[in-house]
Amino acid sequence: MDIIAKNPETNIDKINLYTLSAFVPILDERRSEIEKIEKKTFKYGQRYRHNLDVYYPDQPFLTPNAKVPVLFFVYGGGYNTGSRQFPPPYEMGYRALGSFFAQRGFITIIPDYRLVPEARFPAASQDIHDAIVWVKDNAETIRSSSTRSIQELDSEYIFVMGHSAGAAHIKVMTMYEALRKTLPPLRGVIWNAGPWFFDVRGESFQTSGPVRFYFGTPEQQREREPRTLWNNLTDEEIRAHPEVLLVQAEREPDWLQVTGIEIANDLKRRLGKEPKRIVGVGHNHVSPNWALCSGQGEQWGHEVTEWMKERIVASAGS
Repeated sequence: MDIIAKNPETNIDKINLYTLSAFVPILDERRSEIEKIEKKTFKYGQRYRHNLDVYYPDQPFLTPNAKVPVLFFVYGGGYNTGSRQFPPPYEMGYRALGSFFAQRGFITIIPDYRLVPEARFPAASQDIHDAIVWVKDNAETIRSSSTRSIQELDSEYIFVMGHSAGAAHIKVMTMYEALRKTLPPLRGVIWNAGPWFFDVRGESFQTSGPVRFYFGTPEQQREREPRTLWNNLTDEEIRAHPEVLLVQAEREPDWLQVTGIEIANDLKRRLGKEPKRIVGVGHNHVSPNWALCSGQGEQWGHEVTEWMKERIVASAGS
């Protein structure tokens, strides 16, 4: 983490390859340990990107139903890039993330979803929604596909974590009426450094690039951005929304620092309490996911795991 913490740059485009390259040799040294976690690939829909990877825990953390809780991870990539499996030499990135949470007892699932230019709002959120539904409906297929003896996954204990653009997609999924009404109940959502609104100072999201292509005109963006969807929910719908955990790197770019403050304020205003927040100390926007299983900078992942387990344990007495 020293090489990451010492670099003052926060611009995502400038730190992306730099950060990935810093972790490649570290994760490669730990490849054998990371790959001890069994991984299987399934197709959850008909389109070519409708695939997901399932990581099976060796020692499951059991729910009150004596089943295994599930964590979905939705990666980012600026709406037009991203994959659950990167080509060499970066192939260990999400492999390590999936293994990290599986090592802590969760069946961990990483789906691919449609990207710009194929995807237009709300296609990516629809894909993630469909992946969750598919997993719920195919719990026995997933369990029986493992080479190990494992308990059934627990569809009553599903958590979803999204990073960057992935966080925007899961926000839309849980708040956009056409999707949230058919979404299986979730135990919690983890919003990791993702957009809340697009009219952020110093940025040109509204007028150009993948945001403009995916979310539409500036007027459409204002109707579709997560903040508007949140504000449009009724009090009853807010109470029914999955519990939110906020995660953010210590050295996010300025626009995401502003976004993090505004999200916390908006949640507090509707929920009547401060939302739980985890800060990845020493991290930039890209590094938290790549630090998992590296032995460095993993504290944020441990805290996310603890937050999920606390909610599972607490539910046993409710």
